[in-house]
Amino acid sequence: MTSTDRSELDDFRLSEMLDEMPERVVRYSIPDLTIRYCNASWAAGHRAASHQLIGRCLRDILSPAELEGLGVQMGRLSRATPTLVDVVARPAPNEPGRWLSWSDRLVADGTEVLTVGRDVTDRHLAELELSASENRFRALAERSADVVFCFSLTPAPHFSYLSPSVQKFVGYSREQLEADFELFFDIIDHEAQTLVTAALAGEPIPERYDMRFRRPDGRVVIGEMCITLTHDGLQGVGRDVTEIRALQTELIALALRDPLTGLANRRLLDELLTGALDRSQRAGTDLSVTYVDLDGFKAVNDTYGHDAGDIVLREVVRRMLSIIRAADVISRVGGDEFVIVHDTTHAEPHDLIARVTDALAKPIDIGNGFTVTCPASTGEANTRTVGWDATLLIAAADAAMYEDKRSRKSLTAR
Repeated sequence: MTSTDRSELDDFRLSEMLDEMPERVVRYSIPDLTIRYCNASWAAGHRAASHQLIGRCLRDILSPAELEGLGVQMGRLSRATPTLVDVVARPAPNEPGRWLSWSDRLVADGTEVLTVGRDVTDRHLAELELSASENRFRALAERSADVVFCFSLTPAPHFSYLSPSVQKFVGYSREQLEADFELFFDIIDHEAQTLVTAALAGEPIPERYDMRFRRPDGRVVIGEMCITLTHDGLQGVGRDVTEIRALQTELIALALRDPLTGLANRRLLDELLTGALDRSQRAGTDLSVTYVDLDGFKAVNDTYGHDAGDIVLREVVRRMLSIIRAADVISRVGGDEFVIVHDTTHAEPHDLIARVTDALAKPIDIGNGFTVTCPASTGEANTRTVGWDATLLIAAADAAMYEDKRSRKSLTAR
């Protein structure tokens, strides 16, 4: 299986997983709002199948309430604020009485938005009822799957109410947490402890934020907390977003990492190289780009199969990672092509090239008693001779690599 086939299989499996989720997932480009992906739940909400909606414009599909929410979020999303949660629950399309909460995140270098919608009907209704009588509020909260809480500062900080669902979420009963506020403080992470301490001191805190809890079994869960201030403390609703946050992280990783080797892909390389050039230019240091291409890799695939080729690629990456420094960047930019970005202030680039060449010249065990050799053709370009343009640096290193490859072939033919 080629790396491309493996990537397509991973994408297919991820798509299958997303289609099983009740959350509604859609990814669209900006500014034209063209749908790049949607899962089955999102499509069903608009009475269609996913394949019928991909490629269409959101403006032609969304309800007025959804378009209003889209406009609010688009106005708030930016590189400085790449992740947002719509603070207003929106009516679910074609489902009267149901409400959705939407989380948006910039992906693909800010050219697309990943949106995840969750049915928050119970929570939304609970929030509406918070201003009603205590009896009505408590009766509704007792039935909510989300965690509903009231927190009082007097006479000492304590939970005056927690819904029973808190035990399923954090693993401790509401009786335990209501009786011992220190227990709650102990199971939240340091960032949340700092925020809670600020709240106890009367400092302003966000109305909505993620809080991490450590369960008795050691597992960490993430709760999205939505709070409102009261005369004696605060009250609000929390929901488990552990799976959604993991999904968002995985989708972003898939967009920036090579699935076979875990290295940065070309998109991430462009970002990292641009940042490295900016830092080096400000510091007055030199930066080099080394292009590495494996000789004979195609023959390995043709002779022993793509599984053997994958073994070779992973071993090549392991060897190169053992050579470069932690501050250096290595990226897979093609089937058997790699780019290394490295500081040359304290070492000449040929030192790294010599180490890479020596390491990759050694045989690689591909199993079943077979070994193969895929030596490296290399080319280097640096800011001293090329300048500080990322595109020109990579092009110059690529050209130098091909010159090295031609020279090696010429020597072999003699």
